[in-house]
Amino acid sequence: MKKNILPLFAAVLIFSTTATSDVTPQASFQAPLANKSLLLDISQIGQTQRLIAVGERGHILISEDGQSWQQKQVPVTATLTAVFARDNHIWVVGHDAVILYSDDGGESWQIQNFEPELQKPLMDVLFFDDRHGIAIGAYGLFYRTEDGGQSWNKEAHISLLNEMDVEYLESLKEEDINLYESEMEAILPHLNRVSVAGDKLLLAGEAGTLAVSEDKGQSWQRMDVDYYGSFFDIQQMTDGRIFAAGLRGNLFEYVDEQWQEIETGISSTLNSIVRIEGKAPLIVANKGYYLWLEEPLRAEQTDDEEALVNAVLFNDKLLVVTEAGIQELQK
Repeated sequence: MKKNILPLFAAVLIFSTTATSDVTPQASFQAPLANKSLLLDISQIGQTQRLIAVGERGHILISEDGQSWQQKQVPVTATLTAVFARDNHIWVVGHDAVILYSDDGGESWQIQNFEPELQKPLMDVLFFDDRHGIAIGAYGLFYRTEDGGQSWNKEAHISLLNEMDVEYLESLKEEDINLYESEMEAILPHLNRVSVAGDKLLLAGEAGTLAVSEDKGQSWQRMDVDYYGSFFDIQQMTDGRIFAAGLRGNLFEYVDEQWQEIETGISSTLNSIVRIEGKAPLIVANKGYYLWLEEPLRAEQTDDEEALVNAVLFNDKLLVVTEAGIQELQK
């Protein structure tokens, strides 16, 4: 992989253990039409025959069959952006840097982190086992836990910046450490998605940020790509191919240690890359577009043209979360 190797000091800075805010969180409202509201992520709960979907106003929905959905009591109203399920252990992240945890398959929820004063959302969460995990978000927000989320340590990964920004920060560090830290938090890129690729991690973010880690996110190396817009997902397929998707229909594949652009024929933002067993990979996008990564690439569009955010194959049905709830796509 082509990488920019940055100064050793820039590997990672660990700040302090995060804590729950003094601001009292408000419990999510039980909405009769929650399954028709903006939903941002969906996942099967481990190996069970249950689904979980999360979205705006703290909505968490559970389904046994993919058709009927039950909203759960949630201790926050923050928009929830991503969910990670490991057996009956589930973590959900969202705005106000909130991290929620359930140890009973999503029936009940507790707050592990809540910092509305940051005014930064967390965008994705990933666990390596029941104790070790990371959460990422806006302005380089990066948390790590080694105790199942009982405590979260904040990290700053300067290696995700380009070389010019690193040199700028290094000059500030010598003059004013406080200014250095504030500038660092201001210019770190939004981090949108983290995924597993064999024994590596892949990261996608704004300003052309694509990066790889070989030590579970302790350090990162940027991957060169001739594109400076935001990326919203990066995934390795079961056949080893790696794709990155972003703004305005921009799609890239990693071939021979270089990112090569794929013409999609659409200008809508690509939100998620979905692995589907036995089928070509699927990309879901704004304006109801969904693309099958086959030869030739095939693009389709829903009748309602609602933004498609993420999807999962469940009981041979392709279920997608959208800006207007949950719907089934034709495979």
